[in-house]
Amino acid sequence: MLSDEFPHSLTFWEQRNIPDGGGGHEKGYAAVLQINGFMDSPSSREVYEAQKLDNPLDRVLYYPYRTDITTDMRVSFESETYEITGRPQDQGGQHEIMRLPLRLIANG
Repeated sequence: MLSDEFPHSLTFWEQRNIPDGGGGHEKGYAAVLQINGFMDSPSSREVYEAQKLDNPLDRVLYYPYRTDITTDMRVSFESETYEITGRPQDQGGQHEIMRLPLRLIANG
């Protein structure tokens, strides 16, 4: 059952031009997608390797296969917001589960 495998509710955000109320626009993030996934903590080895590459890794997201999630989106889970630090990866090439590396945005 997917709800057991992917118990976490996630919102994906995309940067867009948002009306400023005065006839203009300003850049901001708008919610574009809500899915269920599994937010996991990376292993200490993964964290160490990411730090060596100066690309911090705070979480790893697993979700059902799909192709509409891009690296310029942000992800919110509970009260935290994350930026995507790598391309979505199809685990095993089976079109079943995707893996996405994330970095916590301070005050996001």
